[in-house]
Amino acid sequence: MSPRINELLADLPESEYQILYPHLELVSLSKGQDLFQLGEVPSHVYYPVGAVVSVMKDMEDGFSVETYMLGKSSLVGHCAFMGPSYYRANVRSSGLAYKMPFATLRQLVPLCPGHTQAVMQSLGRMIAQLSQTIVCGKHHSVEKQLMRWMLITLDRTFQPMIEMTHQEISERLGFRREAITLALGKLTERGHIHIRRGTIEVICREALEAQVCDCYWIGQEKIKPDFSQNPHVHRALGYTWRTAMQG
Repeated sequence: MSPRINELLADLPESEYQILYPHLELVSLSKGQDLFQLGEVPSHVYYPVGAVVSVMKDMEDGFSVETYMLGKSSLVGHCAFMGPSYYRANVRSSGLAYKMPFATLRQLVPLCPGHTQAVMQSLGRMIAQLSQTIVCGKHHSVEKQLMRWMLITLDRTFQPMIEMTHQEISERLGFRREAITLALGKLTERGHIHIRRGTIEVICREALEAQVCDCYWIGQEKIKPDFSQNPHVHRALGYTWRTAMQG
């Protein structure tokens, strides 16, 4: 699997990519694995090419919440440039990543200005998306926030599958399990997703995109399509509209 599947590496000038490439090691990351802890200086940085890593904030009372997710467009461990990590990096979805010793990357930084710029742009996007997440959490329903979270997850993976239980989702997002189950049930009734034990399969991404709040489009810096011109979405949403009219 090519390291250039990671979008940060894919966008580098060829000269910089060739500098970094010999130091990249392909590794398999397992669900639940902690790459580093809060307060640690990461020994390695990771370029995901399939795995999804959660930015976790742990509280003294034992409560933890996912504040961000890092995937194939990101670098995990950028916090090492600033000192001890301000989060725990936990693998949310198993998959592959390329890792490099942070000490090596630090030595190569002067030779790779494009990489440094890409990392800074990634940090800027993270701050913007975190801000939008706060807005979404204060103004939108659990169902809307769940759809946004599911779409962001799909953006960082290669398949329309989310391998998480209701309980795991509730713990990551900070909602009661009952609220997550209710929201997922509604999406299942509409035919947008299919749930198996520990797995959510997104059947119609277009329908989720048509119903999700604008926080998704703003946070991901995407232009929202005109879904009224898409007959496929009309068919996918037909059940929802008929149900609403009958109710």
